Amino acid sequence: MVFKFNLHFSIVDIKIDELTYSVMGNQTFFPTKADSKMNRMNQSWKMGTLEIKNRLVRSATDEGFATPEGAPTQRLIDIDTELARGGVGLIIAGTAHISLEGKWGNNGIGMDHDNLIKPLKRLCKATQEAGGILAAQLLHCGATVNPATLSEREVLLGPSAMIDPLFGHPVEELTQDHILKIVDDYAMAASRAKKAGFDAVQIHSAHGYLINQFLSPSRNFRKDQYGGSLANRTRLLCQVYEAIRGAVGKDFPLFIKMSAYDGFPGGVEPYETAHTAAILDAMGIDAIEVSAGTPEGGKKGGWDHILPAPFEEGSLLKYALLIKEKVNCPVISVEGWRNPKKIEKTLEKIDAVSMSRPFIREPNLANRWFEGDLSPALCISCNKCLELQMDTGMACIFHDK
Repeated sequence: MVFKFNLHFSIVDIKIDELTYSVMGNQTFFPTKADSKMNRMNQSWKMGTLEIKNRLVRSATDEGFATPEGAPTQRLIDIDTELARGGVGLIIAGTAHISLEGKWGNNGIGMDHDNLIKPLKRLCKATQEAGGILAAQLLHCGATVNPATLSEREVLLGPSAMIDPLFGHPVEELTQDHILKIVDDYAMAASRAKKAGFDAVQIHSAHGYLINQFLSPSRNFRKDQYGGSLANRTRLLCQVYEAIRGAVGKDFPLFIKMSAYDGFPGGVEPYETAHTAAILDAMGIDAIEVSAGTPEGGKKGGWDHILPAPFEEGSLLKYALLIKEKVNCPVISVEGWRNPKKIEKTLEKIDAVSMSRPFIREPNLANRWFEGDLSPALCISCNKCLELQMDTGMACIFHDK
């Protein structure tokens, strides 16, 4: 099977069934001291050129502590520095919009203007001085927005004209010129992230946001080069990757978060995501964080990407393992990790695990485990933190109790 992409920046031909790589295996593990309480979990690893001290990742969360212009507040700086001191290997900062039209809500950080570089530098410097490694997550939300902001939107934007299945609002189909403008917005946002001092950039291609919408047959009915076949539906993602890579250079760590399955039949399917992951791996992506589920999935009787208790720990691991079979780059598994002994066993098969809610309740969780307290994370997945994020900003009702 051959996919051919006539990209805005170059032409890429990738033979999926017989993938070859110029560099075999771009990850390196460095064993820690023999008396480590958690040998695999506390191993360092490489994401591209970036060495990360352990295999615990804080998955991105929209904290809700930015100014209306998108600058980080002191509260957000305090959150990330506390995580850094708490020992987590990699911190992925909450969704940063690449443009005003791509904002999810009104209190997330922004990468859409050069004026934000200086305040973002303060966030990066404080986190790194506390011992942290900080990545920026870049987002265009498309038609999936914070419901509280619907009345403020002039129009919802997406791959195809439709009535949005979540909100019942009309969605306007993006023109090809507008798509290429979005590609350029991603590149400029990534350049700002690098100038601000972030250690890496993550493309958000999950959970029903714009790139995920282009990948999904449930949202993308286009008849042009961006719709129809998997090759066409993947085109925007590949263009975004190429544009960012051109803006930040080949040695700057660039990775992605993907929904392997949209959570309902008719959306993105795991076998398609595995092909897309193989394409990105051949293009040079430095790591893939694998999630699943979308708000549309929850609406259609499947599931959203935030699973409430009770759930099976590592419930999405099977998707990460499917992708791991197809790629050489590191693969990160997210969702529901709570027990360090299960995580340790899982790291025999996968490169890292990422969590969000446990670190909201216990910013010092990584250090607690590495120091020998192997009791599971205290997070009970009540999801009250999400309700607070939508209202007053991210917090745990049990934190420090």
